[in-house]
Amino acid sequence: MKLLRCALFVALSILGVACAAPARRVTVGTLLAEMTDAAALARLPEPTYRSLQASSYNRESVGRDQPGWFADSDGTGFLREETNGGAREWVLMEHDGPGCLTRLWTPFFYYDFGERVGPNVRVYLDGASEPVLDESLIRLVRGEGSLAPPFAAPTARAGDLYLPIPFAKGCKITLRAKPFYFLVNYRAYAGGTEVESFRADAQARYATELARAAALLRVPEAAQEPRLARATLQPGAAWTLEASRAPGCIRALTLRLPGAAANPALLRSTVLSMNFDGEECVWCPLGDFFCSADEPHPFTTLQRDVAADGRLRSRWTMPFARSAEIRIENLAAEALEVELELVQGAWDWDARSLHFHATWRPDEIVSGAEFHDWNFVDVTGAGVYVGDAWTVLNPQRNTWWGEGDEKIYVDDAWERGFPTHFGTGSEDYYGWAGGEVPTRRDEFSHPFLANVRVGGLDGTTQGYNICTRTRALDAIPFARRLRFDMEASPGTDIRGPEDQLGYSAVSFWYARPGATHNRPALPEEARRRIMRLAANAAGRTLVVQ
Repeated sequence: MKLLRCALFVALSILGVACAAPARRVTVGTLLAEMTDAAALARLPEPTYRSLQASSYNRESVGRDQPGWFADSDGTGFLREETNGGAREWVLMEHDGPGCLTRLWTPFFYYDFGERVGPNVRVYLDGASEPVLDESLIRLVRGEGSLAPPFAAPTARAGDLYLPIPFAKGCKITLRAKPFYFLVNYRAYAGGTEVESFRADAQARYATELARAAALLRVPEAAQEPRLARATLQPGAAWTLEASRAPGCIRALTLRLPGAAANPALLRSTVLSMNFDGEECVWCPLGDFFCSADEPHPFTTLQRDVAADGRLRSRWTMPFARSAEIRIENLAAEALEVELELVQGAWDWDARSLHFHATWRPDEIVSGAEFHDWNFVDVTGAGVYVGDAWTVLNPQRNTWWGEGDEKIYVDDAWERGFPTHFGTGSEDYYGWAGGEVPTRRDEFSHPFLANVRVGGLDGTTQGYNICTRTRALDAIPFARRLRFDMEASPGTDIRGPEDQLGYSAVSFWYARPGATHNRPALPEEARRRIMRLAANAAGRTLVVQ
């Protein structure tokens, strides 16, 4: 009977169905531990939850095939107005049932670019008439209010709050004036999930857990002694390393291409592929995997970093039940030197265990003459979406490229015709903000976000613009399907086809064995020279060759 209950719980978890199986109590402390546990994402979540988003997307967008789908001015949406305690408030988000706030974002200005304080945000939990937080939203998310970095921190003209704020019965977030741009990510747990609600004294009650989590976010735990290997690959050759024991997991992977400093093209023509338990789960040019398709770009996030000496480090946990193969393929016309460090660990493979995936959509030139939804990946199966990297090549001088909104469909959302997550702008999704044309000064790295590169050829955005986001508590579980689209946007006005943009993207996700997707291996694309700028009579244009 015990085995039957266990099997039933696993099946229902995969399907995202609530069940009465015992689950741990959710607290600020357990959430902080989960946030900093690299292995937590590699299993289906327990307790189960849905990942949801409230945002200020333009309410003219009501359906894919209806007018207004690409409406801009996304800083206008909210749920309703109401009066609380005699004060007029605007409701940004409301949820009935147990859950947890996992991320809040807003720009550092409120309508007027010089207004850097804006109205207070109020967070009401469990139907209480008094808020547990009541302070400037701008100062809160930038770590200038009651919560400090790294759980709330400034980016480029914005801020992001990542401190978990759990609630047992419900949550309502209001603003004391008309909302501007905002994003709220939150978990919705199944009814009956035991949750300890956030309290005003949470920082004192969980001081030890907060200190440990802060230290791990700033400096991830050091890996164990690595297995070292080196190889020289001739053109067209591949090098395969097999895991030394199973079941197990890859805990860390560090690679270096000594020739990449002199010849950055090797970062695109060198392909990283991984096979777990007989399934090809990773196929991606090495540079794209590390936000460095055109040249090495130093940055640091919790799961990946690129060092100043060109070392490429991954800390994604990658479990397997029977076998694991790492394959490095040289698609260049010259010999390639590769250095690799591999850290393996033990893993208890069970029905909640997931394979790690990284999928690549190659270079594509997009016309500035129309809006459309540009797909990162479409996955069928059960798993968890954990991040992405977007490379945008902008040929135009002193121009902006980031007006497109993310549209993420979970399970039956595609059939229903409206995304589960509808964003407010590409740079907003990646944790920063516009307001002015960005420059190289706007590059940053945080544990879950990095603006890796900002153009720079003209002092602003002309050239490569590379952003990445990885997810922890804001990861997105899916039971049947996940589709991630980003609007290909020429800006607030439709312009001519000469206003091109170049796109490529990498998606990171975990899934149960047997999951399928729409991003197959494309060696011919990886052999091509990366998209580049070329001169013509009108100025700069894009070339893929």
